[in-house]
Amino acid sequence: MSSEITATKRVLIVGGGASGLLVAINIARIATTPFEVSIAEPRDVLGQGIAYSTTDDSHLLNVPAGRMSALVDDPQSFSNWLSIDANDFAPRRMYGSYLLELFHQSIAHSNLVTVSHIKHEVRKLFKVGIGFEAEFTEAGKQQFDVVVLAIGHGKAIELDQAGALSDSSLYMADAWQSNAKSRQGVLLGIGTGLTFIDHALSHLRRDPNNIAIGVSRNGWLPQPHLEKRAPAFDVPDSAKSSPKSVIDFIKESTDWRAAQDGVRHELPSIWHAWSEDQKQEFLTQHLRWWNIHRHRVSPEIQSEIVAQVASGRLRVIKAGITSLNPSESLILARLTTGEEIPANLVINCLGYEVSGNESLVTQLIADGMAKPGPLNLGIATNFPRFGVQDATGQVLEDLFALGPVLFGERFETTAIPELREQANQLAKEICRR
Repeated sequence: MSSEITATKRVLIVGGGASGLLVAINIARIATTPFEVSIAEPRDVLGQGIAYSTTDDSHLLNVPAGRMSALVDDPQSFSNWLSIDANDFAPRRMYGSYLLELFHQSIAHSNLVTVSHIKHEVRKLFKVGIGFEAEFTEAGKQQFDVVVLAIGHGKAIELDQAGALSDSSLYMADAWQSNAKSRQGVLLGIGTGLTFIDHALSHLRRDPNNIAIGVSRNGWLPQPHLEKRAPAFDVPDSAKSSPKSVIDFIKESTDWRAAQDGVRHELPSIWHAWSEDQKQEFLTQHLRWWNIHRHRVSPEIQSEIVAQVASGRLRVIKAGITSLNPSESLILARLTTGEEIPANLVINCLGYEVSGNESLVTQLIADGMAKPGPLNLGIATNFPRFGVQDATGQVLEDLFALGPVLFGERFETTAIPELREQANQLAKEICRR
């Protein structure tokens, strides 16, 4: 009696943040044949990219715990793990711990999947026969059967006026750089989204004499969540035809939050159906409004914001930056309004580019192994699936992508509710092969 031996399939996941870990977790949970999974991530700890690397427990998730499960088939996984109500907002740091523990548990319970952590970046990727060869920065070359691009956010968006600040210890070009130092006095945030709120409130809590000022072209702060989330509204077809129809549907609904939540659930499909001109219209005319309503703060953070604004210690200015001039102890910010602000610390809170590891993405596009996504953002795939398209538009067998690198393809592709769905679908496709 003969027995068939199934070859072990070697999978490389490029990126060990949330999206990369979610793919590994799902493969471990559903695999019926052997897999060797390698995660290429320079950080020492997996699952703690930009979003979950903070050590400040006052930095909260901007989604209720009941919607943060990493598992499609267990919606309350995270809230049960932390033993909190589904409507509570947990510290972001705890979510990184949850992901890592779930990852280790999933691997430990699988007899078919082993995982290794390669603490180096993938410098280049080549098609070799029916597989791939990856060249690492300091780990030579290795061959794999399947490659998943779980590339997270790219570098921080550069501030044009910050050229003179490159050597200044008073300027944080990346809001979440690990060597950030707290300072007394005036904190100036360039950008007034969630990143500014985190840094500003932490700064104000440290010393009752500290001041926080945010500057942005719109002067908007994020909107708050309600104490309890209402069910998302169904989105009529008439609201999907254009950027304006989407925004009007949200603004004119009896509950804009429920309306936007409904749109968010369908937005990848809505976005994909739009023309390039419509996508560009959304980004140029509606993105800032969308972001402050989509990326909300918890009710408790909102209460703190209101109190600090009323006290005068937190201020938001609608303006641009004309110049930033450093001295030994201050950075003098000149605004388009003519106002001058002497700041003890300036933080770039403008956010990050849509895909990380730009050299690898650039190399794949240059070699014809990938093509740019819509509006030249990220890379293109065979939507609604995740197979990377080469320069001719053909799907390259066994090369996949998910997460922020699909911003141009899907737009809504960076938060856990989307990433867990993507990772689950992608793992199923890999395990079927």
